[in-house]
Amino acid sequence: MRLVPALLLSTALVTQSVQAADISHQGAQELEQKFTAYLPETLAKAGLIKVRPGTTDYELTFDPTVLLRDIDPKAFSISGLKPLLSLIRPMEDGLWHFSQTADLDVKGQVTAGTDTTDFSYKIDALRAEGIVDPDLLYFKSAEVTADSIFMTSNSPQQSIEARFSAMTSTVNATRATPQTVDIRSNTAMTGFTETIIDPAKTKIDISAGSVTADVAFNGLVYRPVQDLVFFVLDNAKKEKLLPTEQVRLKSLVRANLPMFENLLESIEVANLKVGTPTGTYGAETLRYTIDTNGLKDDAKVGFGVTIDKPALPPGLVPDAFASALPETVTTRISLDNINLASGITYFIDHANFDADKPLTDEQSAQAGRIFLPGGAMTIKYDEVSARSAVYDFSLSGTTTVYPEQQGCQNTDITLYAKDFDKTVSYLQQNAATVPEFGQAAFMLLMVKGFAKQAPDGRQMWNIVVDENKKVKINGQDLPFQP
Repeated sequence: MRLVPALLLSTALVTQSVQAADISHQGAQELEQKFTAYLPETLAKAGLIKVRPGTTDYELTFDPTVLLRDIDPKAFSISGLKPLLSLIRPMEDGLWHFSQTADLDVKGQVTAGTDTTDFSYKIDALRAEGIVDPDLLYFKSAEVTADSIFMTSNSPQQSIEARFSAMTSTVNATRATPQTVDIRSNTAMTGFTETIIDPAKTKIDISAGSVTADVAFNGLVYRPVQDLVFFVLDNAKKEKLLPTEQVRLKSLVRANLPMFENLLESIEVANLKVGTPTGTYGAETLRYTIDTNGLKDDAKVGFGVTIDKPALPPGLVPDAFASALPETVTTRISLDNINLASGITYFIDHANFDADKPLTDEQSAQAGRIFLPGGAMTIKYDEVSARSAVYDFSLSGTTTVYPEQQGCQNTDITLYAKDFDKTVSYLQQNAATVPEFGQAAFMLLMVKGFAKQAPDGRQMWNIVVDENKKVKINGQDLPFQP
C-alpha cells in the first residue's frame, strides 16, 4: 500500500502553510528541507531529492543514482537510471495533488562470490496521479498505470523472463471514525507471461490472462502507526537504541495494539497455464485469500485457496479417471484463538533489543504459551471441498494440537457427501478398467453404513478422534480399535 513513500511525501506537506496559489522559491526550499529531514546528511547534500517551483506545481526530482555512488561496481552495476520527476500542488481544501509520468529501461549486474546475475527492467510508460491527505499521511485516492512491464534475470542457476502487457492500480482511504481509516486497494495486471530455464535446460512457460489483487484494510488506527514509523525513521541509522529509546519503542508498540479491525486480501489468476516438458497444466481460475481480525487476543488468521476447472495434459491420466478430476477444489482454514496482544506485550516487556537473542530460551517458551492459551493451537477447517460431475465432498470442523506435547491432538470434523450413490455407481461401472475403483466402491459402501442424513439430503459423518486416537463416527465407536 506504499505507506512509506506516501509518508515521506506527506511528512513534507503536513506542516506546509502555502496556499493553493502560492508556488514560490521559498516554498520549494521549505518542502525540500522537510523531504530531506529524515535522510542521512550525505544523501541530502548529494541531491537525492530536489524541489523547485514550477508554474502551477512544485517540481520534485528524485535521483536514484545518488544511492549507488558508494557501491562497489564490481559487486553491483546498473545503467539507464535517470531522475524521476513528480509534480505536487497545494489545493484549496488543504489536500495536495500529486502526479508523475515516467518510463524505465535499466540493465545491471550483481556479483555474489563467483556467481554473476544479469538483470533488466523496462516499463514503457508509468503514470501516477493522486490526492494526498496530510493528516492521514497517506493517499486519499490514487491511480497508477503502467504499459508493457518487462524483466529478465540470467544467472548460472537459471534464466527468467517475465512480462505484463499492462497494469492498473487504485487506492482509496476514507475516514471510518475520527481515529480510524479504511483503506481499499485494487490492482489488475493483464497479459502475463514468464519463461524459466534451469541449468539442465528444462523450460517452464507460465501464462495468465489476468492477475488481480484486492486488499481491504479496515479500522486502521492511523496516528499510532504514524508515531511508530516516525520513530523508526528517526533511529534507522543507529546500531543500538538507548535505554530511554527502547522504552519509547515499547510504548509505541503497545499503543498500536490491536492496530486494525480487519484485513482481507485476495489474489485471483485467470486462465492460468503452466507448460512443462510433460505437457501443459492449468486452471480456469486460481484464487488465494488471507484474512485476519487484528493484533488482539482471541485473534483469527485465515487462509484460502480455490482452483476452478484444473486441467492436465492430454493422456496423462486414463480416460476412466476423466470424470473423477475435480471441477472445483477449495481449501479454507484458519488458526483460531491466538492471543496476539498478550503475546506481543510479553515480548516487548521482556525483550532486549541489543542482545543477539532478544528473549532467553525460557522467555521464548513462555511467550509461546501466552500466544497459544492452554498450550493449544486450534486449526479450523472453514471449508475443504472437492466437486466434479460424479462426486461432491466437503468437510468442516477443527483440529486442536498441543505443540509442547508431541503427538497430542484431537479432531472433530463433519464430512458431507452429495449424490453419494452416483459416486459409488461411477466407481462400480469403471471397476473393470481400474481395479482400484472396485475396492474404493466397496469401502464407500461400508462407510455408508455409519452415515446419517443431513437436513438437505446429503450423507453426513461426524468424525471425532480424541487425544488417545480413539475414533467415533456419528457417536459410535469405530470397530476393531485397540
